[in-house]
Amino acid sequence: MRLWVKSFGKETKVQDFAGREIAKGAYGDRNSQYGWNVDHILPQSKGGTTADHNLVCCNIKTNDEKADKFPCFNANGKKFEIIRVQNHYEIKPAANVTQQEKQFDDELNFYDSASGLRFFKKLKGIQNKKRFVGSVLIRIEKLQNNAVVDFIEALFSEENISYPDFKPYIGYGLISNRPSSELRILVTNYDMPQKDDISELLNRCILLNTYFSAYFYPLDYVQSYEIDFSVMHFDDKNKMYDYMKNGGELAQIKGGLDNTLYISDLVIINTEAKEKLSETGKLQQYDYVYSQLSKNLKKEVEGR
Repeated sequence: MRLWVKSFGKETKVQDFAGREIAKGAYGDRNSQYGWNVDHILPQSKGGTTADHNLVCCNIKTNDEKADKFPCFNANGKKFEIIRVQNHYEIKPAANVTQQEKQFDDELNFYDSASGLRFFKKLKGIQNKKRFVGSVLIRIEKLQNNAVVDFIEALFSEENISYPDFKPYIGYGLISNRPSSELRILVTNYDMPQKDDISELLNRCILLNTYFSAYFYPLDYVQSYEIDFSVMHFDDKNKMYDYMKNGGELAQIKGGLDNTLYISDLVIINTEAKEKLSETGKLQQYDYVYSQLSKNLKKEVEGR
């Protein structure tokens, strides 16, 4: 039960990584559709250890399907792969397109009016669903090499990227007309329904913070930087578009750059950051890096 509480907090019924429902009180119950147990992410037969970072709560059926298969397996009709992330392993959806997605692509034909309108009518029915939107504002002072921007674009290639206009604030309600030496990159994901979506975007923010702090900044590719990650909740798309058309709350951030990562309350409560920070209603510093990657990058800097 300790791993359940660590993974899901006070929730009593959740979905495992394969999408099957599990209930807290059905631990080890093979007669319940919600029965679950604990499985090794990296199988013990492959050197996996019985440590929290290598354990996952999953439906008994999911556990049976996964078994000791490595690195790829099917569970609940979906393909997954076990990949190494820093010093541990994680289960991720397989990179290849699923059969359901292929079937959807085959059916959708914009040149066929029936197919196009059928697709449009499906979209009409989901406009009022609640939306969680993730935004990452990357602020860079005095960029010295555009390769840093290309690196950021590649890291966040699955998201929407824009470059909001920014004019420095000079006080007394005045904005300078002089060009700013600060570059702003806004990364946005307009649909993050799962906690895993928020965790994945946070992981990439930590990755970028690692490269900035251990390599780009020490080698003077930037004079200073700041990463601000916020998640907002909207009841429907109209409210989302109305709020985001001017870049959302992050576009209003002013002041100096602190060479660190900040995250909002909804990021904190939906990720492992809740074990380290509490809600305050404001962006909070979360200056974490991937330690081994940071050490390797620092060695590269020292070797120059």
